[in-house]
Amino acid sequence: MVEKKPKKTVQSSTVKSQQTDPSSPKTSSKKTQKKSSQSAPPVKNKQHYVPVRFGSSLPASSHIVDLSTKKTQEPSLEAIQSFREKIGTIVERQTIDFAATIRASKSMTEHAKKEEILPTPVTPSIPQKKEARPIRPKKRRPSFRVPNMRLPSVHLSLPEFRLPTVSFPSWSSRRAMPIAFAIGLLVLLPIPVFTTYQNIREDSQTVIDASTGAFVSLQESTTAALQADTGTAQRALQEALSQFATAEQFVEKDHRVLTNILSNIPILGDHITSRRAILSAGQQIALANTYVIKGLDDAEHAEDIPMTERLAIITNHLQQALPQYKEAQRSLISVNPSVLPAEQQKLYKEFLLLYSALVDDLGDMTDLSRVVYDVFGGSDFRRLLVLFQNNNEIRPTGGFIGSFAMVDTQKGEIKDITIPGGGSYDIQGQLEEYLVPPIPLQLVNGRWEFQDVNWFFDFPTTARKAEHFVESAEGTTFDGTIAVNASVIERLLRVLGPVQASEYDMLLDADTVLPTLQSYVEDGHAEDEAPKEILTAVLDQLLNAMQDIKPQQLLALLGELHAALSQKEIQVALKEPASQARLASFGWTGSIVKTVARQDYLAVVATNVQGQKSDARIVQDIEHTAEVQENGSVIEKVLVRRTHTGDPSEVHYGASNITYMRIYVPEGAVLLDAGGFTYPPEEAFHVPEEWYTEDPDLSRIEHEVGIHRNTGTRITNEFGKTSFGNWMIVPAGESQEVWVTYRLPFSVVDTRQGSQQHMLSSFLTHQPDAVSRYSLFIQKQSGVESSFRSDIRYPSTWIPKWKSDDAIRFTSSGASIETDMSTDHVYGVAFETQT
Repeated sequence: MVEKKPKKTVQSSTVKSQQTDPSSPKTSSKKTQKKSSQSAPPVKNKQHYVPVRFGSSLPASSHIVDLSTKKTQEPSLEAIQSFREKIGTIVERQTIDFAATIRASKSMTEHAKKEEILPTPVTPSIPQKKEARPIRPKKRRPSFRVPNMRLPSVHLSLPEFRLPTVSFPSWSSRRAMPIAFAIGLLVLLPIPVFTTYQNIREDSQTVIDASTGAFVSLQESTTAALQADTGTAQRALQEALSQFATAEQFVEKDHRVLTNILSNIPILGDHITSRRAILSAGQQIALANTYVIKGLDDAEHAEDIPMTERLAIITNHLQQALPQYKEAQRSLISVNPSVLPAEQQKLYKEFLLLYSALVDDLGDMTDLSRVVYDVFGGSDFRRLLVLFQNNNEIRPTGGFIGSFAMVDTQKGEIKDITIPGGGSYDIQGQLEEYLVPPIPLQLVNGRWEFQDVNWFFDFPTTARKAEHFVESAEGTTFDGTIAVNASVIERLLRVLGPVQASEYDMLLDADTVLPTLQSYVEDGHAEDEAPKEILTAVLDQLLNAMQDIKPQQLLALLGELHAALSQKEIQVALKEPASQARLASFGWTGSIVKTVARQDYLAVVATNVQGQKSDARIVQDIEHTAEVQENGSVIEKVLVRRTHTGDPSEVHYGASNITYMRIYVPEGAVLLDAGGFTYPPEEAFHVPEEWYTEDPDLSRIEHEVGIHRNTGTRITNEFGKTSFGNWMIVPAGESQEVWVTYRLPFSVVDTRQGSQQHMLSSFLTHQPDAVSRYSLFIQKQSGVESSFRSDIRYPSTWIPKWKSDDAIRFTSSGASIETDMSTDHVYGVAFETQT
C-alpha cells in the first residue's frame, strides 16, 4: 500500500457509477430518470461528476464495472470524456489502493438491493466537509485540476492483479503542466533527434563531397579571376554555386530544424556550426568573385581609356568584393578544424593562412590603385624623378644608381620621358657644387656626385638629396622621386610578356633581360658614348605595353607591383603630404621606422664600394641574441655572415665583395665589443680637396659619437637610431663573419609599484612582481635577401606568457625566431616573474 494524492484518474475510477448529473436533466433519458427514482439518490453536494465510458460499447448497467478478462478490445483513453468545474485544492495526503477500490465498487453494485452504490464520504475516520452550494458550470477552457474531494481508504487484497501505487504531492495543475511537458519532451525528443541525426550522418558524405567539390571549383574560380581569366572564372564559379546549393539543400532545408537544435548541444554543436560556417564562407567568396569578374569584364569592354581609368573600374569592383571576402574570412576562422577529416585538417589550416594573406593583399591592392592614381592619374601636371637601382651592386636604398629618368604625367598618361644616354654620370659635368662625400664613399671618389647620392638608408632623405643634384644640373623641379630596382623589370615582363628592342636586335624576357642588359652595358658592346640608351629603348617598350595593357593583365600587374612595394623593390617619396602619408601607412616609402618607447630595433645596411657586381653572388645570414638580465637590462649580440658563392674568374661577379656595414640599433645603445671587420688600405681612399665644402644635410643628419678603440668601429647617431659602422671584405668563394655586442639603453621589465594594501592584494592573488615585455622591430634593406634568427634568453625563473607571432617558439631558455627578412616585421614576447 503506497500513499497517494488524489488524481484525475482516481476520480474516474471511483465515481463512474454516477453517470448522470442532476444539474443537467435535459441530457438524461426518461428511462434513466425513472430508474434513478427507485434508488437512493446520490449526494447532490458532490463537487465533481465524471461520466466515464470504456471501449466502443456501453456496459450492461451504468453501475457495473466489468473487469472480466473475456473482453477482446482494450480500453481506449481517447474515449474518456471529462467535465470539470472550478474546485479548491486540499493539502492532505490520502492513501489509495486502486485495486481494492475497484473490487469494492464491483461488490457494492452486486448488492444494489441494499440501495448502496458507493460508500458515502461520511465515515468515522474521515470527517465530512460541509456541503457546498452547487456551482453552475461555466463555459471556459478546461484546465487540468485535481478535484477537491477525498476518497476513503479501502483495504482489500487482490493478489491476482495488483497495480503499483505512487505518491504524488498536492500540486496545482498550473505547476504540474510545465513539469509534465518538460518530462515528456525529454523522453520523446531523443527519439526523432537521434533518428534524424542518423539521417544527417548518412547524408554527411554527400554534404562533404558537395562542399569539397565546391571549394575546388571556387579555388579555380578565384585563381582564374586574379589571373584575369574571366572565362574559366565564370565556369568554375557556376560549378561552385551549384555544388554549394546541393550542400545547402541537405544542411539548411532537409534538416534545418534539427540542425538548429543540435547546434546548441556541446558534442554536436561544433560539427553543425562549423559546417554552416564553411558553406557560408563558400557562398560569400562566390559572391565576391562575381564582383571581380564583372569588373574585369567592364574594363575589358571599355574602349579608348587610359590605364588609370581601366584600373579605376577594377578597383571599384574590388572594393565591393572585399567586404564579402572579409566576411568569408570570419566564417572560416570560426570553423573548428577538428570536425574535418584528419587528412584535411592540415590542408585547411594552410588554406586559411593563404586566404587571410589574399584578403590582406586585396585590401592593399585597392589602396595601391589609389597610389597609382596619385602618381599618374591626377589632373595636374606632374614631373617625377625615377632612379634605376642595380641591386647587384648594393647601396643603402637598394642598389647603385646607374641611370635615371625624368617622367612627365597628366591624367593617367605619360606625356614625356627623358633618359640621359650616359646614365647617372651625365650629371657630373653639370654640377656646380663640390661637396665632401661621406668617409666610406671616399674609397671610390673624393667628390660627392649624383651616382653615389643614395648614401642614406632613409629613402625620403635620399630622394630629396637626389632631387637637389638633378635640379642643380638640369634647372628643373620634381614633385616626387621613385626608386625602382632592376628586379622590377623582371616582374613587369612576367605580366606583359617579352619585348622587342628592334634597334639592338634583342628579344628580352623575364629570364634573360638583366644578364643581357648587364652584358651589353658593361662589356663594351655599345660603340658610342651612350651605353645606357638601350635602357631608353627597353623602357619605351615597357611603357607602351603598359599603356595598352589588357584588362585581363591589370590584376596580375597590380599583384606584382604590390609585391615589389612590400619588399622595397619600389620606393616612393612624394612631396604632396596627403599622398605621402598614405604611402607611409603602407610602408612603401622606405623610411626608417620610428619605434615606440622601449622597443628594440635592428637594421643591417650594406654599402658596396668598389665591389663591382659581386652582391649578385652574396648570401647573407643574420643572427641576433638578446640576453635579458635579472634587473631587466638587455645585452645583445648581432652577427652578420656573408658568403661569396662566385668564382674569382667571373667578370664583374667574381670580384671581392667590399662592403661598409652599418648596424642600426636603438638610439643610446652602448657598444661593448666588436670583431671580424677588415679595413681597406688607407692608400686606397681618395682625399677630398681642401676647398670642398661639407654637405649641410650630412652634417645635420649624422652625429658622430666616437670610434671604438679596439676595432675602429664608427659610432654615429642618425634618424633617431645609433649606428655601428665598419668594413667587411669577402673574397670570392669564402665566407666572413662580423659581430657587435651592445647594451640597450632601457629596461624591459615593469616592476609592480604601489601601496602596501595593493602589494598585499597582489600577493594574495598571485600577481607577478614584474612583467618583462620585449619587442623587436627588424627592418629590411632594399635589394638584399637575408635569413634571420633571433634567440631571446630570459632568466630560468621567468615564465613565458605571450608571443606575437607563430614564428616565435618558446624554449627552455626563452624564445626563438627564425624567418627571412623579405619585409619589415615586428616580434614581441612577454614573461612574468615572482621575486
